This record gives sequence, structure tokens and C-alpha cells, in this order.
Amino acid sequence: MKKGSWVKAAVASAALCLGVIGAGQVSGCNSVSADDVENGQVNKFDKYKGHQVYEYTIQNKNGLKVSVLSQGGTLHGIYVPKGPEDKRNIIMSFKHTKQYYDKNGKSLYVGQQVGPVGNRIRNGKFKIDGKTYSVPTNEKGNTLHGGPHGYNSVRWKGETGTYKGNPAITLHHTFKSKYTGFPGNVKATTRYVVTDDNKVQVLMSAQTDKDTIFDPTIHAYFNLGQEKTINNQVLTLNAPQRLDLNKEKIPTGKFINNIGKYDFSKQQPLKDHLDKMKKTKEGGFDTMFSVEPDENGQIAKLSDPKTNRSVTFQSERNGLVVFSGQSFNKKIPFESGKGHKYGAIALEPQMLPDTANHPSFGDVSLKAGKTTTKTITYQIDY
Repeated sequence: MKKGSWVKAAVASAALCLGVIGAGQVSGCNSVSADDVENGQVNKFDKYKGHQVYEYTIQNKNGLKVSVLSQGGTLHGIYVPKGPEDKRNIIMSFKHTKQYYDKNGKSLYVGQQVGPVGNRIRNGKFKIDGKTYSVPTNEKGNTLHGGPHGYNSVRWKGETGTYKGNPAITLHHTFKSKYTGFPGNVKATTRYVVTDDNKVQVLMSAQTDKDTIFDPTIHAYFNLGQEKTINNQVLTLNAPQRLDLNKEKIPTGKFINNIGKYDFSKQQPLKDHLDKMKKTKEGGFDTMFSVEPDENGQIAKLSDPKTNRSVTFQSERNGLVVFSGQSFNKKIPFESGKGHKYGAIALEPQMLPDTANHPSFGDVSLKAGKTTTKTITYQIDY
């Protein structure tokens, strides 16, 4: 079969069921696989608010598998092979869609796409070309992770196929301004791609009919090992500074040099940092680091010495939010087991938070008629 032709075969086989919704989101089939190819599949996952949720899966020749849900465009799994039939999910997930949104899971944004802008926008206000816009707020008068009608709140239409010759999941959604509250009707596309050198790439693209802002990210929580906590895993950051925050975790505009417990330039167990953070009000990290990508775009690396697994984070953007899971507890029923304090760590590449109100931080504008793509790459080694 010629390169890319299996995509057409998959869509054609989907059409034999009770119909195709949007771009390959299948109705009436329990499973739709790419013809004669094992690395692309669409399955019914469960239902959420009366709607069918689909699980899209792809894998490379090494057996590294990626799973994404149509609801929220959620990154549901990155499965590292341990044996012929034994794969370990190195990110946190839930068994049921509703658990991503219930009272225990909602505030965690587990694995979800967050956008059109990640993290917080002060007072839900920003200026574009001198005009002030107000968008819906959802946290203490501020707008967090795109607000109440952000990326994680909608059902995305999707398909499995290829992108530049690699297995890919492609999701589409059009965000209407009257629904989101942000200026512009935005056509968004997110691609999850897995390469044969074990890179998982997330390409988040958007086009708008009116000038707006755009800086989405993925809120994935990682635990690379078999232990209940990340204490013995090692995090290094290319981050000489972090942002000073007010009591609502909004940047003041000032930078602080990273020393002591905030210095991740050397390899040492996360426990060495977290033990010192226990004495703080936060009890862990919910920190906005100012990162400096190296020549390969690397901004961070998380590794587990016991299993010899690691994830290298690559991004061209200048921010990385680190949240160390201090709010996890046994009431959170993750697929891997009950939640545990410091049970996983969220690493969210993006521009520095609230850039829309701090021009010196960079540029998160999206101009009318232009297409912008933000890329996050996870290099998986095991």
C-alpha cells in the first residue's frame, strides 16, 4: 500500500458503518482500523453528556502508542512498550470521560488541551491594537486555561492517518466568538504525531477571521516509573529565572533568579526539591519558569533512574509551568490507581503566562487570515 493510502482506506471502511461524523469521527462502529496497518485505530470509548466519545490511537514501529480522546482533545495515554503485549502509560489518565470533568478531576485538567491561551489572563482582559477585550472568567475574576468555553470543553472531530509519513491523529474544531467570548472565529487543528525515533509531537494550529490571541498547551501529568510518587525521578530545566506572582498566581512582571529549591540545572531527585517546598504555603511547585530553549529546542528533561525512562521536552516558547501534584489525594481515581500526593508532575510548555498583558514577555497574537502553529515535542526514551 502506498504511503498515505491507508488513510483513505480507513475513512472508506468507516463509511461502511452507520455514517461518518465530520472528518473521520465514526458513528455506529465499535472499532475502525486502518486497512492492513496496525498503527491507526478509532474506537468507541464511552459517552459523555449523551454524546459518543471516541478514542483515537496510533503507534510507531517500535510499539510506542499514543491515545487521544475526542472530548477535550485529551491526551489519554503515551504507552511505552515493556514487552510484546505489555505497555506502560507514562501519563495520568482516567477510565471514564466524566472523571476528567467531575468535582475531583475538573480543576486538574488531566491530559487536556487548554486554550486558546494556557494559564491565566489577568481580570480576563487584554488589548489588541489599543482596543480592550473582556473574555469570560472562571477563577477569582481571572481567565484560566481558556475560560469556561476553552479547548477542553468541546468535542473535537478527528481521524487517524499520517502526517509527513508518520502516524498521526488529527483533530478539528471551529470556535465561534459568540461561544468562547474571545475575538475572532477560530478554526483550530491539533495533530498528535508519533515518529519512529520515538518523538511524540503535538502541533496546535489556528486561523482566525479577526485579530485575537493564541497560546495553547497540553496539561499532561507524567510519572515515568512504577512508584506512587515522582520523588525519585529527576527533573532538569533550562531555566535561570521564574516569574514573580501575586496571591492569585498572576505575574507581576518581575523575574526571580532560580536558586536553592528552584534551581533545576543539576540532576538530583525531585524529593530534594519537594522536601523544601513542603514548608511553603503551596506545598509544592505551581511555578512559571522562564525557559531558554537550547539549539535543539530542549527546555526540560524528566527521567526515572530505576526504569531508565526519560522524556525530553522541546519547545520554541519561553515558558514552562511546573505543577508537582501536591493536591492529588486518594479521592482521585486515576486509571493507574488512587491519587497520591506528588503522584505525577505537569509540565506545560507555553509562552510566559499573561503575555497578553506583558508585551515584554513576547507575542501571543494571531492575525486575521494567518495560520499559526505551536509545537510541543516529547522525546521518549526507554
